[in-house]
Amino acid sequence: MDMHGRGIRYSSVLHEGLSSVFYCWLRVKRSTEVEEEFVACRPEDFWKFTGEERSYTNFVARFVKPRGVVTVSLRSRQAFNFGVFELRTELPRFPEGPMLWFGFEADDLFGGGVLHFMWRSSEGRLYAFVGSSSARAEMELTPIIGADLSSGHHHFKIVYRRGLALWYVDGFLRALAILGAGDVCDAAILYSSKPYAVGCVRDPPAAELPILLDIDGGDTSKEYVWKGIHPWGLRVFNGDPELPLFLDLYLENTDTRLRGSVVEDRVVSAPFPGTLSEKELWFEASSSGRLIVESFEGDRWSTYAILNVKKNEPHNLKIKDRALMYRTVFEPEEKAVVREARVFMR
Repeated sequence: MDMHGRGIRYSSVLHEGLSSVFYCWLRVKRSTEVEEEFVACRPEDFWKFTGEERSYTNFVARFVKPRGVVTVSLRSRQAFNFGVFELRTELPRFPEGPMLWFGFEADDLFGGGVLHFMWRSSEGRLYAFVGSSSARAEMELTPIIGADLSSGHHHFKIVYRRGLALWYVDGFLRALAILGAGDVCDAAILYSSKPYAVGCVRDPPAAELPILLDIDGGDTSKEYVWKGIHPWGLRVFNGDPELPLFLDLYLENTDTRLRGSVVEDRVVSAPFPGTLSEKELWFEASSSGRLIVESFEGDRWSTYAILNVKKNEPHNLKIKDRALMYRTVFEPEEKAVVREARVFMR
């Protein structure tokens, strides 16, 4: 069956079955000289779902890792070119429980690269992973989100474009990763606070990747059931490698947009990535003042440009240079309302 270009959505699963969309394997322990074994299996035996709803869009479904099994892994038959991944699901808590992986990954042990979420069910902590087998950034999102994700359904999304990846939770951007190759394979977390983490990887994932849904680890003497995960909530398609980005500037270490904020003193924005070829800053305030654009050089911030902001006048600045990150510092002459504070990137 030619799956090229079809994507993953519930209608194809409903008509053709899970096996038409996913491969499935188990990792199991052995008691002989062979420690573990990979075993091919049927996804229908572990991901069980119906068309019944407990309430609207709350379907009856469960993904099971049986006793004696280290990992149950689903991998899509189709690989996606700069893909867009969406999953609406519940995230369970289990004492001494497994990790739940969901997003893009070629094969086990990060070979070929990854762009996915990981939920540590024993601790109730969510991470964004990016990179490959040699180097990857592991960005913890739980303190940034500041909410209990084990309560109710939540929406998770990954957008992959050339040179950049983005992770969203419930419609809010919570992680960014700057992607490229280098003289060595390494990774770093450049910023880890509200509104989003920023990572950098010099061991990029492949442009075309399948997706995974894994239940991995935990106490193998126990059965684990991931409830609330249903194919209706899973949508994956090819994306746009040149996708333009419109990002609001946020007050540093907060979820507060600078646009619409009332400021009296010097305010600093959260950083935004600076490696894309086009970057244009839009700014307007009800007071005159100075807008300082800073670039991240090595491990410190340096002044890149200074704009003399005029009261109630829009200002546009094209940032022609490239740095890992940029941020803004606004120093109003008097109490001001920031009417515009966004950056366009492509």
